[in-house]
Amino acid sequence: MMDLFKTLSSFSEEQTMQYAYTFGQSLPLNSIVCFYGDLGAGKTTFIKGLVAGATNYMPTEVNSPTFVYMNIYEGQKTIYHFDLYRLPHADEFLGMGFEDLLYANGICCIEWAERIQALIPPHAISVEIQHKGENRRNIVIKSGKPA
Repeated sequence: MMDLFKTLSSFSEEQTMQYAYTFGQSLPLNSIVCFYGDLGAGKTTFIKGLVAGATNYMPTEVNSPTFVYMNIYEGQKTIYHFDLYRLPHADEFLGMGFEDLLYANGICCIEWAERIQALIPPHAISVEIQHKGENRRNIVIKSGKPA
């Protein structure tokens, strides 16, 4: 995978989704995209746009799987969307067989990826979203998982 480093400033949910839509269109199969940021930073908003770009789903059809851990969106590319906010430890991720989906010829989007940091491969892409005001977000996209 190519080296990637982008810093974006977003001033609305729509702008965040547009950035993500373009990003989703460009992602190759077997990409693993790890999302980092505080609660309410905009991780799910970004994923809504990414899924729309990769699958042609409407953003309103994309919801965070907070209580079920994973949603699957099938389209031109298959997206495995994980929300690990409630995951007590990485062993549970393994116990549910989710690790196999990291290599299932789709694109994995993992919210709260720090919960399984040791399982994230080095070629993953990290997306860090920082809340900078009511509607403003800084979005940093880069190759590799954070140290």
